[in-house]
Amino acid sequence: MLSDPWPPAVLFLLRHALFLGPLAAVVLMMLWRRNEKRMIVGALFSFLYGLPLLFIDHVLTIHFGYWRYGGSALKILGFPADIWFAGALLGPALFLALPKTPPWLLAALLVGLNGLALPALTPFVTPGPNWFLAVIFVWATTHLPALYLARWTYRNEYLPRRAFLLAIAFGGMAFFLVPTVIMHAMGGDWAILGQRSAPALTLAGLCLAAIAVLGLSGVQMFVLYGAGTPIPLDPTKRLVREGIYAYVCNPMQLSTALAFSVLGLALGNVWVSLAAVMVVVFVLGMVRWHHRNDLAVRFPTGWTVYRSNVPEWLPRWRPWVPEPATLTYDAAVFWQRYAVAALRSFGPVGLSIETRPGRLAYADARAFSGVAALAQAMSHCNVTVALIGAAMLLLLLPLHYVSSAAAEARHG
Repeated sequence: MLSDPWPPAVLFLLRHALFLGPLAAVVLMMLWRRNEKRMIVGALFSFLYGLPLLFIDHVLTIHFGYWRYGGSALKILGFPADIWFAGALLGPALFLALPKTPPWLLAALLVGLNGLALPALTPFVTPGPNWFLAVIFVWATTHLPALYLARWTYRNEYLPRRAFLLAIAFGGMAFFLVPTVIMHAMGGDWAILGQRSAPALTLAGLCLAAIAVLGLSGVQMFVLYGAGTPIPLDPTKRLVREGIYAYVCNPMQLSTALAFSVLGLALGNVWVSLAAVMVVVFVLGMVRWHHRNDLAVRFPTGWTVYRSNVPEWLPRWRPWVPEPATLTYDAAVFWQRYAVAALRSFGPVGLSIETRPGRLAYADARAFSGVAALAQAMSHCNVTVALIGAAMLLLLLPLHYVSSAAAEARHG
């Protein structure tokens, strides 16, 4: 542990200034911008992204010796909690103050401020070798994406990118941040994973991968079919009943509860497993309240019928499909014929299959082609096949989106 040659009163004031300064700036800016709802929502999303990512980044940089913090108060894995929250507030504060400034310029300003401040804060923060490279790493993975998330939300653009960043934030919280905080408070350590056998770790990893597919597919369906995000402040424009939502109506909350349960078993930590109860309470309280006061109001008929057919926690084995979809395939193409034959063997529900020359195509409220059409058609079989199809879509559609964006950039 580092010694602190500064007087305790000076260190106390410094830490409070570093925390209260960004907090006061955000509060004042939100009051100033209180009539610009989407700007405030953008700032909030920026904070929600920065909170887990900044923590993960600092845990890594501290672990590899790029810098370390003095003192012992309010530290989690070597990172002071007040400085963590203050750092997550910097992006929202800059965005609210300068919403029209390009995010890369604001992030560069943060790099400059860190570069100037870090060496001057010894021994509160002691830089290690190549510390400025770590500052750039934090800038590139936390502050820059957080500022772009705020800007895109404010402008209501680039929905897939916004949802991707929100999914990263959600995953960082569920799979690392919350378990870490619980273990810090109640006892336990990630290091225990090093004592587990390879088969046990492999099984836990496979379970977590399937759980992640469940949650991420829920986010993806919100983007594709709902034209919105999972967060009620930026809601969907359409009731989503397709894909994984044909089996369970709360896939993201179910994913989180299962993640806590599996991580708790892998870590041998009952407190982490019991966090699943927290998710259940959240659903019974906040989520159901949101359903009653938002979804039931915006979709009065559709939500009632959907909720009466699709459960909250235990997924249906077969999907509920109120509006049939169509899959067309070319019988002359071997792989299409083989894929459709395999699909038919599962007895798909609510799927009309027709022959037509050309590419494999799927159509309901959205249209898919090629392998993506097959992947979405798999959501009509059973929950296991649907999860495999969902995993395929999670790989295929982002690749298509990136390639399309790159092509536009080349020709634009």
